[in-house]
Amino acid sequence: MVKLQHNFKNSIAETLFITLYMKYKEYQRKDAIIRDIDAYELTRKIDYDFSKFKNATKSQTGVVLRARYFDNAVKEFIKAKDNPVVVLLGCGLDTRFQRLRDVSEKAVFYELDVPEVIEFREKLIPACGNDIYIPLSVFDFTWINDIKNKHSDGDYIVVAEGVLMYFEENRIKDLFVNMANKLSQCEFFFDVISKWLSRNSHIHDTVKYTNASFVWGIDCDKDMECWAANLEHISTKLYCDFTEWKRLGIQGVLMKLLPVFRNAGRMLHYQIK
Repeated sequence: MVKLQHNFKNSIAETLFITLYMKYKEYQRKDAIIRDIDAYELTRKIDYDFSKFKNATKSQTGVVLRARYFDNAVKEFIKAKDNPVVVLLGCGLDTRFQRLRDVSEKAVFYELDVPEVIEFREKLIPACGNDIYIPLSVFDFTWINDIKNKHSDGDYIVVAEGVLMYFEENRIKDLFVNMANKLSQCEFFFDVISKWLSRNSHIHDTVKYTNASFVWGIDCDKDMECWAANLEHISTKLYCDFTEWKRLGIQGVLMKLLPVFRNAGRMLHYQIK
């Protein structure tokens, strides 16, 4: 089998291989938190040195816990709404549409990433039907107007998974403000890292093997509420909140006990009122 090589010029784009490979490894566990056959098959079709991530047990557990948490949020949203519109920012090679195939046909999915990633994705997972690709930067806010114009009566849920921490705060703020101005009654799920971790990409068990680095970190999950009057923090989920975190053994216990590690990564739910 001839494998597909990437030619990404954007260093952040390479991080999509981290999440893909973590799901590939997870698929092979008997106690898998998620069992993503598509991620497993995709990994086998790509010519890339995944072996540098092979010992990243913390990232593997974190990635799949996060994927399942956001999967469940999207699934419940689709089931509850009449006109669900799902927007996945920085989609990479994620296969959420395929993982949620039992409900995804009820919704319209928009998967957005920079053009070189969407081009690579199309070769592996061609867009189809109600799974629509948008080759744009998250910070090219024309995507907001375009989706809003196509679905004036839509119910919106936006997910940014493993994305925002690679960009400067002023760009993140612009994203929140533009969404707040144009996507009322929108549920927004995303993950953040602490300021401590944003300064320590070099010790992260996967990112340190790429040319990308963390930039944005926050310690107060309500910080973004002050960016727009209709932004509201609904909830925060920690990785160690999940029972499966215990599979990391004593390392997981220590990370749960020490605030610097316990709060290093969180999953947030905001609402645009």
